[in-house]
Amino acid sequence: MSQKHINQSNESYCTDKKGCFLLYDSELLRSPEASLLSRDILKQADNYQLITSGGRGQAWFVELGEISAVYRKYMRGGLVARLNRQTYISLSHENTRSIKEWRLLQWMFKQGLPVPRPVAASICRYPFSYSPLYHAQILIERLPDVETLDYILSQQEIEDNVWQAVGQCIRRFHNAGVYHADLNANNILLNAQSTVYLIDFDKGELRDDQPENALWKEENLQRLKRSLVKQQSIHQQYYFNEDNWQQLLKAYAE
Repeated sequence: MSQKHINQSNESYCTDKKGCFLLYDSELLRSPEASLLSRDILKQADNYQLITSGGRGQAWFVELGEISAVYRKYMRGGLVARLNRQTYISLSHENTRSIKEWRLLQWMFKQGLPVPRPVAASICRYPFSYSPLYHAQILIERLPDVETLDYILSQQEIEDNVWQAVGQCIRRFHNAGVYHADLNANNILLNAQSTVYLIDFDKGELRDDQPENALWKEENLQRLKRSLVKQQSIHQQYYFNEDNWQQLLKAYAE
């Protein structure tokens, strides 16, 4: 049996005796079980599809009633993944990867920044309910009719105004003090109207927006450029050049 708490906003949570903790938007989910994301979601989904591109985590498109969403498990990358693929350590719920990302997404969504709305985030502790070891998952609303910037550039050139829209979008986040820990071409989405969204805010955070402390913004931009150059070296055909980058920077600086 889950124990539930509802605060004065639409943020709610529930727990169970097995060590699962679920933070969720009560406007989107009604009385979910704490284990929803850790064990049950693919069984309860009306439909689901594995996402095979971008990122190192396991992710699925899922349909839950009227909710079209992306379900993602947190997975480690690099050398450490050879020994430990999906286990993290924290004694506090608030310091876990999924809960921190959910709260940041919720804050950005309420600020009107172009991000998907967070539905739920969870952790499940093991091998016992008070263990510091946990697995983490998150569920966010799926943005309709979008493609990654990386995919688009592998297929076609994009106009200067689209590069400018990307630069303006990044500037909005930076002006709000939002640091994206992995700003790359797979975490930028565009729709047919050239509306730009940022996704995957794992390890993201709010930072000081004062000019004297703004080195992180330049580093953020350079990370994006490195990802574009890297993808250009991988693909036989990739529609990115220095003029495109200058269009992005010009719009970012305006």
